[in-house]
Amino acid sequence: KVAVRYRPFMIDPNTQPDGEDYLSYNRRRWGGDGWTRSLRESGKRDGVAFANWKIWPNTLHANRLLMFAEEAGFGAVVKDVLMRMCYEEGENVS
Repeated sequence: KVAVRYRPFMIDPNTQPDGEDYLSYNRRRWGGDGWTRSLRESGKRDGVAFANWKIWPNTLHANRLLMFAEEAGFGAVVKDVLMRMCYEEGENVS
């Protein structure tokens, strides 16, 4: 049996509390969003198009939710919902 545990990880604690416009954030932090090309191409092959990635979220609260969900045995479900909301539905999960 394999047990998978999801551990929250905050990529950038300096992200604005309510998140930031995706492209503006990437321009400020890395000079553009070119670094996401390979991620997007890989995602397409796996059925995740990153179609509406509009917001670079501040993931503090999403990470807290994931931590509590993991403790309750729902980590995978919550992780999937948060990822879909952020990358496919263009929702701000901040």
